[in-house]
Amino acid sequence: MESASIPKKRIAYIDVAKGIGILLVVAGHNDLALVSPYLHRWIYSFHMPLFFFLSGYFFKPAIPFGVLFKKRFNTLLKPYIFTILLIYGVSVSFGKMSFETALRRMVKSAYASGYYLDWVQLWFIPHLFLLSFYAFLFYALFKPQKNRWPRILALTGLQALGVYAIGTFWDYPISLFGKEYVLFGLPFSADLLLVSGFFFVLGSEIRKILKEDFFKKVWVAVVSGVALFASNVFLVDFIDFNGRIYPNWFVSTLEALLGILFVLSLSTQVAKYTKRLSSVLQYVGNASLFILIFHVPVQAFWGEKIQAVGGSVGLSITLGFVMGVLGSLLIYELFIHNNPTASWWFGRTGRGDTAISSSGGAAEDDKAP
Repeated sequence: MESASIPKKRIAYIDVAKGIGILLVVAGHNDLALVSPYLHRWIYSFHMPLFFFLSGYFFKPAIPFGVLFKKRFNTLLKPYIFTILLIYGVSVSFGKMSFETALRRMVKSAYASGYYLDWVQLWFIPHLFLLSFYAFLFYALFKPQKNRWPRILALTGLQALGVYAIGTFWDYPISLFGKEYVLFGLPFSADLLLVSGFFFVLGSEIRKILKEDFFKKVWVAVVSGVALFASNVFLVDFIDFNGRIYPNWFVSTLEALLGILFVLSLSTQVAKYTKRLSSVLQYVGNASLFILIFHVPVQAFWGEKIQAVGGSVGLSITLGFVMGVLGSLLIYELFIHNNPTASWWFGRTGRGDTAISSSGGAAEDDKAP
């Protein structure tokens, strides 16, 4: 394990890819579909699989369970808990929400499925926490060996099963203590694990199969980009993990993989040829957790304000997007980045840490198995 005093070597194109990914997340969470249904569909064909893939890219199958739990709790579950307390603490202290209402919503938030969250985007954080242990269990059952194809076939089979059953626990009636309830997903969105776990574990596998030089080839970016564009022109399927939408196992997975390949290859070109843009996207990628947490309320606030003063839908969407990103970064810089207490709660143990990843950052680890 690396000493905390020794900075990790950053891998630029992964940070750039994360920056692109979180910008797509912000764009996908506004009214973009009203002005460009194609662009909205294009984003939703791969943006969440991309994040699962990047989160698994540095996963170490040999990591001890206790070390994994501590690391994942600190970088994922602790920020989630703190954010929930922050939301309702502010709502009670400075808003009109009653303590009883806040307490009830905090209890619902412990279920950690998007349907039960006021800030729906937060579902990804506890799910990623659980996803790390799915990967741990998967590698315990399918030991890392030189012949990885049986393992990838098993991974693909589990994903196909997950896609087939993806809506099983959505709008699912249950009886408890003589009362009828309806579930919308399992706790921590555990019903998605077989599908999201495919992309997470695949990230770990691809890192060992394909070297960085492959992504540097211009033709890879061109071919994957054109194929992704064409598939979204002629096919109308899109993926929505939170809504349990995965329409077609083959087509949706193919589009997701094309999108992942396109972003990774594009990111290597950006990191190599446009240093200023690369630096900006690396910074955005490194702050991806905070953009994920805060962008929805910030974006909605400014979008509504712009429309209220007579702005067009297109203008409100554009400026809402800009403010969703910049506003979240401003919150990070003013209240978290140089605040040791807030940084601790948000799982930041140093300037190089990145919360939305399985290794604490887009950094080269020790010799990963």
